[in-house]
Amino acid sequence: MSVPTLTLRPSNPNHLPLHLHVSSSSTPMSLLRRSLRLRRRLLSISAAVRQDTWTQAPLTLIEPASSDGSLFHVAVDISASPDLVSSHTRPGQYLQLRPPPPAEKPAFLAIASPPSLAASDGVFEFLVKRVPGSSAEVLCGLRSGDVVELSAVMGSGFQVGRISPPGRHGRC
Repeated sequence: MSVPTLTLRPSNPNHLPLHLHVSSSSTPMSLLRRSLRLRRRLLSISAAVRQDTWTQAPLTLIEPASSDGSLFHVAVDISASPDLVSSHTRPGQYLQLRPPPPAEKPAFLAIASPPSLAASDGVFEFLVKRVPGSSAEVLCGLRSGDVVELSAVMGSGFQVGRISPPGRHGRC
């Protein structure tokens, strides 16, 4: 009987992300699930480590979006950052938002506003769930005018042309 082995190595020694390789003649499903969770976590950590360009931007709105205070509508003024404005091209893209200390890690947030809002008003909007002990909790406690840092926009977004019928699911 062979023992499952788990190896973590970069696909190219000079490049992240890391790829997870599991080998065994009979890998238990639980090991596979654990390895996939580990890979996702390492990929998010490697994205945070790779990120070396941050843009400072003020919050223009932060208000509760639910009656129980667990969700917040957050808007960030990006009008002074034309590269950031122009990089948001499709719904479904995301970025990292780093609140000021004491937050230790950035929060990965999907951009809730359409690219047209960034182009016309210079604003990114987010719907943020307050999670105790997280950067999201720190963000939800900030006020309009506080400055946060934003990473570059990431992800290829959604293919909205595939949504049928298009008007039924919001404006894109």
